[in-house]
Amino acid sequence: MDFSIINHEIYADTPTTPLSASEEREMMRRFQKGDMDARRRLIESNLRFVIKMALNYRNKGLSLADLIQEGNLGLIEALEKFDPSKKCRLITYASWWIRLFIQRALEQKTHQINLPINKGEILRKIRYCEEMFLKTHGRNPTVQEISDETGLDADKIEEIMNNALSFQTLHACDEDHPGWESILVDEQSHNPRETLCDQEAWRRLCTAMEVLNHREREVLIRRYRIFEGGKRLSLRKVGQSMGLSAEGVRRIEEQAMIKLRRPNIRRRMASLFAA
Repeated sequence: MDFSIINHEIYADTPTTPLSASEEREMMRRFQKGDMDARRRLIESNLRFVIKMALNYRNKGLSLADLIQEGNLGLIEALEKFDPSKKCRLITYASWWIRLFIQRALEQKTHQINLPINKGEILRKIRYCEEMFLKTHGRNPTVQEISDETGLDADKIEEIMNNALSFQTLHACDEDHPGWESILVDEQSHNPRETLCDQEAWRRLCTAMEVLNHREREVLIRRYRIFEGGKRLSLRKVGQSMGLSAEGVRRIEEQAMIKLRRPNIRRRMASLFAA
C-alpha cells in the first residue's frame, strides 16, 4: 500500500472539491481496474472530511497534523475495502475507519501504559458515561454508578481507569502552563550543562596557552585574572606585581596575543565559543 498520500501537506495545492455520486462511482470503477490516478482523486476529494473529523480530537495528546495523518490512513484503508455495490458514498463508509484510526492512535501514542484495543473501547464507554453523568448531575460519578450505567463489572472499571492514568513530562508546556521544569527547577544548584561547558572551556584555554612561555602566561593570567575572576588589572598594576614597567607588560601581552591568534589556535578557540 502506498502511504505517501497520508502527508496532507503534499496536497495543500491540489484540488479537493468533493466528487458527485456519479463521479465517485466512475472513479471507483477506474480504481478497481488499477487506475492509481483515480485512487488519488478519491482520496484527495475526501481529505476535507478527514480534517473535519480530526478537529474533534484536538487537545487529547496528539497534534492536529498527526491526527490528520492517522485519519488519512483510515481513509486509505476504507478505500481498499469499499464495495460500491452497497450503494452508499465512500465517506459514509470511511467515517468509521477514519475515527477508528484516530482513536487507536490516541490510545497507543499518548499513554505511557498502552491499553489493548478491547480495553480502549471500554475506556471510551466509561469516559462517555462520565461526561453524560456530569452534565446531568453536576458531579463526577462513582465507580459503582458507572457500573450501573454501563453494565460493566465495577472491579474491571476501576482496573481500566487506573491503567489509563495520564502522565505529563517535565518538559511539556503550552500557552497556559510554562512547564513543570521551569517551576520545579532548583535555582540554588549548578546547572550540569553549564558546569560541563565551563570545564571544557578551561581545558581548551589551558591547552591554547601552552604555546606561550612562562612570562607570557603569567602576564595574561594576572592581567585578565583568569583564575580569580573579576575585572582585569591595569598594565601598571600587573607591572608592579611582576617588577616590570607598564610598557614592558604591554609588549609581552601583545606578543602573547599574536601567538594565540595563530590560525590553528583561533580555530580551536572559535569552536569552543561557537558551541
